[in-house]
Amino acid sequence: MIFSKPMKTDNNKLYIRPGAAETRVEGIYQDRIKIRIKAPPEKGRANKELIKFIAGILSIPKSRVSITSGKTSNYKEIQINPNHNKDYYDILLNYSKK
Repeated sequence: MIFSKPMKTDNNKLYIRPGAAETRVEGIYQDRIKIRIKAPPEKGRANKELIKFIAGILSIPKSRVSITSGKTSNYKEIQINPNHNKDYYDILLNYSKK
C-alpha cells in the first residue's frame, strides 16, 4: 500500500488514542500518523506524554515540539521546530516498524 505525505517536514497530522496499554506509533489512520498514548486524556496528561514521546523519537528537546491544533481532540497537528533539515514525518512513521 502506498501512502503520500500529508504534511511537510515540520508539521504533521496525528490521530491520537489515549489510555492505551503502551505508548507507540501504529502507522497510518486516514491521512494521519496514528499514535497510542498510555496516559489518560485528563488534565493534559496525554498531550504532555505525546510531546515527550515525539521529542524522544526525534532526539530533539521537548521545547521544539508543540501542538498547534486539536489540544482536546484525538485529531491533532503538531509543529516541530527543527534545527536541521530532517524528514520528521518519515522518522515518526518508520518508528512504528521497530
